[in-house]
Amino acid sequence: MTAAPQEPRDAAVPPASRRPAAGWDLSHVRAGLVTTAVLAAAGVPLTWLVRDGRAAACVLAGLAIVAAFFSVGAYAVALAGRVSDSLTLPVALGTYLVKVTLLGVLLVAVRDRPWLDPRPFGLAIAIGTIAWTGVHARRVWTAQLYYVDPPAR
Repeated sequence: MTAAPQEPRDAAVPPASRRPAAGWDLSHVRAGLVTTAVLAAAGVPLTWLVRDGRAAACVLAGLAIVAAFFSVGAYAVALAGRVSDSLTLPVALGTYLVKVTLLGVLLVAVRDRPWLDPRPFGLAIAIGTIAWTGVHARRVWTAQLYYVDPPAR
């Protein structure tokens, strides 16, 4: 007599190879880019009227830096998550370290340049960062995120 194949003990928990692909939703990146565009559409002309064109260009540059840094980080973490869930934290921390280092090098390199207006540049970076953080927070608070693997269908 041959024995019937037995189900594994943890049949309710599918192994990683049989898990449904959850996918990495990057809709918050689009929302962040739209938010950045709205900030730029409001901030650049206002800064131009209140200060000058140089300050407006610095606002635009600051917002572009924020958008690039948040977008690159999100895409890197999503790419790592598609490879393995255990890579997301190291990639997130690694990209953060690289971005902070690059920002520091950039700020030191342009520190005493006559074309840089540091106040609107820094203010745009701060406001852009707060806006992107708000977009991320809204995404986490409103998304249906599983803290355990959903049951197989």
